[in-house]
Amino acid sequence: MTTLLHMADIHFGVEDPVALNAVHEWTLANRPDGVIVAGDLTQRGKRSEFEAARTWIDSIPGRKLVVAGNHDTPLLNMWSRTSQPFSRHDRYFSDLAKPLEFEDVRVSGINTARGWQARKNWAEGVVNLQEMEAALDSTNDRDTQIDVLVCHHPFLPNPAAPLKTRTYRGKRASEKMIALQTDLLLTGHVHVPGLIRHTHGQSSYASISAGTLSLRTRQHKPSFNLICIEGQAIEMQIYTIENGRVTLKENTSWLT
Repeated sequence: MTTLLHMADIHFGVEDPVALNAVHEWTLANRPDGVIVAGDLTQRGKRSEFEAARTWIDSIPGRKLVVAGNHDTPLLNMWSRTSQPFSRHDRYFSDLAKPLEFEDVRVSGINTARGWQARKNWAEGVVNLQEMEAALDSTNDRDTQIDVLVCHHPFLPNPAAPLKTRTYRGKRASEKMIALQTDLLLTGHVHVPGLIRHTHGQSSYASISAGTLSLRTRQHKPSFNLICIEGQAIEMQIYTIENGRVTLKENTSWLT
């Protein structure tokens, strides 16, 4: 079995220290194989926030894959945000951007965040379809491997999430998940954990969002997910944190 700790929206700068300590202790006790951080490690993209994020992530056991979120750009430096929005993020986390390969699982990441864009809400996501296709190596052995894609923004809105997303090229990216036979999409951004299955034609994939480990909660306690994969069987476990205690709140299982 391969186990993946899935979290997002840690927002160092407004992080929840009680929740972070609880996750740290939980990982030491449970030792997940992989640790996935689906963006928004910082609140304002400050060096001090990135340094704190890197120190904390390094304290957690397991192989890591980290992607950027819309908060991981310099908030107040407009020149940097437009010309080199993720240079600071990459300085701290480029070594954790490579795909993770496990016995029967491959996890890849792409960046759906932008420092600036020509629409009202710059925090919304954008999918580069060529980058997505390059990340998902379609030559893999589909009989034995589960393919997982990680990014910050959900491709399609989840009706149950309080934050409604509008990811540019999201529908085409969702269809490409099916075309490339990708099983799981792990995201963040909405600060609420959840699972929704998207169907295109006769096939579907599971889109799983993580909650937040910051003080910026949206109608939900701080939380993280554990994804357990064994053969073609997948289970998602949602853990919430309250008063420093980690509690399993929900689990869902299915076959790919």
